[in-house]
Amino acid sequence: MRIIVSALTLALVACGGMPSGTDAGCEVPLTGAYPDTTFATAAANEVAMLGRLNAFSAPLRSAALDAGFTITRGELNTLFTAGTPSLSTYITPGFQPTLDEALTAFVAAQGKTFTPVNPAMGTGGIYGTGTTSYVISEKGVDLREVVDKGFYGAVFYAEAARRVPTATSPESIDQLVALFGANPTFQQSDTAAMGKDEMAAKYAKRRTPAGGPGSYVVIRDAFVRARLAATSTSAACSAERAAALETVKLEWERALASTVVFYVNSAATKLQDPAADATKKASALHDLGEAVAFFIGLKAVPQSNRKITDAQLEQVLTAMRTPSLSGSTLFRLVTDTPADVDGLLMANTRIQQAYGFTADEMTRFKTNY
Repeated sequence: MRIIVSALTLALVACGGMPSGTDAGCEVPLTGAYPDTTFATAAANEVAMLGRLNAFSAPLRSAALDAGFTITRGELNTLFTAGTPSLSTYITPGFQPTLDEALTAFVAAQGKTFTPVNPAMGTGGIYGTGTTSYVISEKGVDLREVVDKGFYGAVFYAEAARRVPTATSPESIDQLVALFGANPTFQQSDTAAMGKDEMAAKYAKRRTPAGGPGSYVVIRDAFVRARLAATSTSAACSAERAAALETVKLEWERALASTVVFYVNSAATKLQDPAADATKKASALHDLGEAVAFFIGLKAVPQSNRKITDAQLEQVLTAMRTPSLSGSTLFRLVTDTPADVDGLLMANTRIQQAYGFTADEMTRFKTNY
């Protein structure tokens, strides 16, 4: 499959979506297919990290679906430290206390039933039915999502952002592509039989209509430019590579933020249904668990490596009723009638302000593509 830097992406240069340089002085053509000659070897560790996250998250999902299935904290710790490198190798120190809190709460809640009450009490438990059942803390937080989606920011994005300044070789660009959750074929599909997009790449794909504008297209084309420019050490090509990687970093963060917009909208729609039953309410809390987790993960990333400021993050998390796991009041969205949906939607207003999303983008973010 040939990946071509699109005319759309070149048009985005004018509005800051791509590096302002367009091959000026770089002797390497910066359009064409992403080379896959080194990816399998160069990015083997990074690809393996996805498998380790899936292995870490899988028993948490099993416990949500089956009240008879439980896992110990010791078993989770073993999964967290398994492999070389392990998830523990890359975790951002700022996320470790949140991870510990979430795992402790999960172990206490598994196998029990969550009954939302105001004020919150107990240890939480399973909420919902069938495949839409989740282990929810007594405060209303989907604990598996805090672990799983929290890693997207606090491990994978954080590690990529840390490496960007020194990612000067073709192999180092391959590794960043793997941390993003993509591969040289850039399928723009999360269901493809081979080479499907995963992790952040999957969510960037969901925010990007086929053939239309969006983070996936911008990130893909920037990776192509960076990988091709990295084959030369000339000053001009080095500048192109560095600018393209800065675009990757920004759009990666924007993809996570726009996914929060999607989940907040999804939860609000479910909560506004006057006939919403426990299954629909559980699904709404699950949506918000994902939304909260993406930003809790980003919160653990040094502010120098993200666009959103600490103050803006606090505003968004507060609007989502979860300034911290222990301080969350998400449960009130399913105990209070009517739910304060307007207050919840303020999170999206704050996100739009932080990232400068247009009204058209905010509308587009309501849809999964």
